[in-house]
Amino acid sequence: MKKIVAIVTMSVTCLALYAQTYSYEEVLSLERKVEGRKNSDWAMQQPYVIMLSIDGFRYDYAERYGATNIQSIIDSGVSTERMIPSFPSKTFPNHYAIVTGMYPGNNGLVSNEFYSREKDYWYNIRDKKAVTDASWYSGVPIWVLAEQHQMLSANFFWVGSEAPIEGIYSTYSYPYTSRVANEHRVDRIVEWLGFSERERPHLILGYFSLVDDAGHRYGPEHEKTKEAVLEIDRVIGKLLKGIESSGLPVNVVLVSDHGMANISRGIVLPEVLDLDDAKVAYSFPPMIYQPDSAKLEKLYNELLKVENIDVYKADAVPDYLMFENEDCIGDLVLISKAPTVILDKAKPVSGGTHGFNPFDHEEMGAIFYGSGPSFKEGVEISPFQNIHIYPLLAEILGLKYSHEIDGKSAVLGGILRK
Repeated sequence: MKKIVAIVTMSVTCLALYAQTYSYEEVLSLERKVEGRKNSDWAMQQPYVIMLSIDGFRYDYAERYGATNIQSIIDSGVSTERMIPSFPSKTFPNHYAIVTGMYPGNNGLVSNEFYSREKDYWYNIRDKKAVTDASWYSGVPIWVLAEQHQMLSANFFWVGSEAPIEGIYSTYSYPYTSRVANEHRVDRIVEWLGFSERERPHLILGYFSLVDDAGHRYGPEHEKTKEAVLEIDRVIGKLLKGIESSGLPVNVVLVSDHGMANISRGIVLPEVLDLDDAKVAYSFPPMIYQPDSAKLEKLYNELLKVENIDVYKADAVPDYLMFENEDCIGDLVLISKAPTVILDKAKPVSGGTHGFNPFDHEEMGAIFYGSGPSFKEGVEISPFQNIHIYPLLAEILGLKYSHEIDGKSAVLGGILRK
């Protein structure tokens, strides 16, 4: 693997601690570049894809809140009324499902927080040691597939991009930090399009958390959530202008990982049963790890009596949820329905959240909008699961793969121009 050059000065790091966001110059200093890579002759003949995720952007937000720039992508390309997240409808499992074409049970990230029996270690989205450890991630992310084809990629905060999966990073990437303004992310994406042909990324991935942050704090119907949607819409508008100025054949794909539902009731798990020495993951779905069979059976029987919680032994989770992983899924899986959440301790419950069964909760519905030279125009398709995006992107970029995935090329193949 070639050497990675990261230019991050101590002065920049220290200044960031006292500033809400980095200056654009500081943003550029954070960029990681793998030196020595160039697009192959074949790669330079392929189109471009920019896929952006707007975390927590519910399927109805664009129309509900009048997001005109996003609406222009819908009108000029392909859309679905609702994209169905994988279970659980949480951020890390679904972002990684989108770029691997694999359900969370197969892609390694079964939730935002979970325990590995084999590693005897917890994966948590705030644990940099875990997040940057490639051994947690299965599958071949789309940017890794591109780099394997000598096609350059760029990555602005997509889940998994901080780990050397298959020993590979994107040619251009950033370690996650909330201090990079959304506008600066778009500025850099547009600049990447201005690179020379040999050094220009053909696949660019980006991520925005603003809408999810507002949805959690205020709920999906709040004025502040509307403001967040319209701010991201403004930033998307700036990107579209930059793409137009580039003159390149760029396809834009907008997705989200999940939607958002109002919550108003919490069940404090330690108050309704004695967890004893069990390990508990409180992210959705809450999971209990208890290897002692007698203690496990006792917990299971007690949970059957608790209202508003469906409890399943690991081998009895409904098949349609595709939630199987012997190493990481708990011995008991707890599923609640909105507006009820399961808590580790008593606390106020308000605003919104996600993670619920996406087949039971329409509010978990995400977005998929695609526009550009590869897409048909003015087409709306039926709801589909997000695992099918991977083969679509591979087809647009001309990338071949032989490894097994859950996504099927036939599901979205008809939305492309021939």
